[in-house]
Amino acid sequence: MTTAQSPSDEEGTLTPRQKALISRKAREREIRERVRSLEIGEEARRRLAEKKAGALEIPEPYRLDLFLKREMPGDEEYLIDGLWPVDGNVVFTAARKFGKTTAVGNLCRSLVDGDPFMDYFEVMDTRKVYLLDFEMTERMLQGWLRHQGIQRKRSITVHPLRGQASTFAITDDKTRALWARMIEDTGAEVLILDPLRPVIDALNIKEANEVGPLLQAFAALKLEAGLREGLVVHHHGHGAQRAVGDSRLETWPDAMWSGTMEDHSDPESIHYFQAMGRDVNVPRGVVLLDEARRQTFRTSVEDEAKAVLFDRLVEWLEKALAQDLEAVERGETPKHQPGERNTSQIEAARIPGFGSNGKSAKELEMAVNAERVVLRDEGKGKSKWYSLPPHRQ
Repeated sequence: MTTAQSPSDEEGTLTPRQKALISRKAREREIRERVRSLEIGEEARRRLAEKKAGALEIPEPYRLDLFLKREMPGDEEYLIDGLWPVDGNVVFTAARKFGKTTAVGNLCRSLVDGDPFMDYFEVMDTRKVYLLDFEMTERMLQGWLRHQGIQRKRSITVHPLRGQASTFAITDDKTRALWARMIEDTGAEVLILDPLRPVIDALNIKEANEVGPLLQAFAALKLEAGLREGLVVHHHGHGAQRAVGDSRLETWPDAMWSGTMEDHSDPESIHYFQAMGRDVNVPRGVVLLDEARRQTFRTSVEDEAKAVLFDRLVEWLEKALAQDLEAVERGETPKHQPGERNTSQIEAARIPGFGSNGKSAKELEMAVNAERVVLRDEGKGKSKWYSLPPHRQ
């Protein structure tokens, strides 16, 4: 006696109904496994949060009458008078080629030696400094800091990190703790980060809207390392007058320092500095630089800007005079008096700050009135010749 065979037995395959049933069961198993995985993840996050909360020490609040009676450490309101509040954070933004690294070198010297910053802002108390540099090669950084002639060299810890910005992942609690211990062991009181951009790139942070957590981590690092003040250096946008990226760069700090130039495409153009923030209001002034890379800040913007222009013109005329005197020694006869140059020649030289195509007349007239140069006018329609005053020749 034979038994009837089902279609699946006869062909060795499943019927569509059987396939659908198996598929539903398989999907149900996948869903249950996925739900279980999500539940495990949620439980893990909950336990981690509890663990962190258990280790967290929440600062105690104060009743106002008791808070107002508290004695605060130190008598000074500013670390640098009118510019950097005690215990405050600063963001220093500047245009490309402004000289941010030079400014940081000047700042380090002022903080440890007590010299007025930019020969203008009084340093109220000296500090030990920890400098994180993410941009310069070690050779370049060594040369720039040596130029400053810093006296208390042992008060500065230099940490060159070019190409290693990913190690500064301070948004991670464990990594930040490692950095905090390292910095604390040096006895540093001020942390300087120069510049921020390599860190943003290395940590894959969106500059437009994700910088806030990094700045908060910087503030936490200060607290954990026992630091008092912190400064973050950042770039302006191309051709801009403000920090590029997240608006938190302007709302987070206690003070914003800004370095700009008259012409952002010309490194030789006049440099300006200004600052604003909580109890900080420094109007724009001119920044001058000497051969030792020491900066000087002056508030009389118009007068100092003119002085910079006149110095450039005088330096160029000195070189012109030297060239003419050498020509005379070779037996050549110049077509004009030695050291003289006319308006067209001055404009063709493209001296920074002097216009071209007949636009330098005002600057040259001011230089003559200031007795920085001498004018020989051949008369209407003829050339005007400029040279050094007799006592400079």
